[in-house]
Amino acid sequence: MIKSPEAVLEAVDYDATAPFLLSSDTQSGESSKHWHSAVEIIMPVKNGCDISVNEYLSRLEEYDILVIPTGDIHEINASKPGSERLVLQFDFTLFKSVKDLGSASFAFYKPRLITPGSSPELHRAIKTLLLEAFDEYREKRDYFEASITAKLINIAVQTARKQQENVPEAFSEHFTKRKVHIVNFNRCIEYINKHYKEDLSLEFIAGIAGFSKFHFTRWFKQFAGVSFYEYLTQVRIKVAEAMLTGTESPITEIALESGFQSIATFNRVFKSHKKSTPTEFRDRNN
Repeated sequence: MIKSPEAVLEAVDYDATAPFLLSSDTQSGESSKHWHSAVEIIMPVKNGCDISVNEYLSRLEEYDILVIPTGDIHEINASKPGSERLVLQFDFTLFKSVKDLGSASFAFYKPRLITPGSSPELHRAIKTLLLEAFDEYREKRDYFEASITAKLINIAVQTARKQQENVPEAFSEHFTKRKVHIVNFNRCIEYINKHYKEDLSLEFIAGIAGFSKFHFTRWFKQFAGVSFYEYLTQVRIKVAEAMLTGTESPITEIALESGFQSIATFNRVFKSHKKSTPTEFRDRNN
């Protein structure tokens, strides 16, 4: 899956004792593009919304269900105030210990919109399971996490049974490899985003991913859509933009704080990307 440089890697803060997260999203307006290693299931319960997954737009009405696979770029546009969506995120490794279920990973390998019209039985089953899971999560009675896990397993079973006839036999292995690649890519991106001020080399980041620099070069561009050095530069430029518009720090200090080794390099690279010098950019935006 190709990652847009503008797409944010979003960390999913699972509950301490369970590899899933349930939440109610009531924000209106448009979210930024983002992606994560969790599988995500979204169901509007008040007003519909538009969701773009990998640039393909879907319209969700109330109680339509959208499955978003791990690693896919998506953004949500909920134009009506008072909208609400139930969101379930989970790590598919949750099912690895369940006999036969590990091979059902193909059920979550591509985006799928499930509506009463497209798949009545599957929609009815998953809608019921999601609503029951959220009731458990809100009430937090004894063994609620076990109950939610059981419902998640049931969702996986129902979805896998419906899709089984359309998926190649070898897909489970493909999904597993994809998951490993996404985890490695996440690790690289998180390191770059935290250590952009340092003198990061291609060889060093390739080592984090466990690849040779030649394999890493092709692999990173496949996932990020740009080269490693271009991505690193974009991160540094974004930091510089924020400091130019949000602080009164001198340009020289901003250059160093955003990871550039000299003011001359900073000016040249910034102008190449933003079509203006840092000083001109600051004046225009302030």
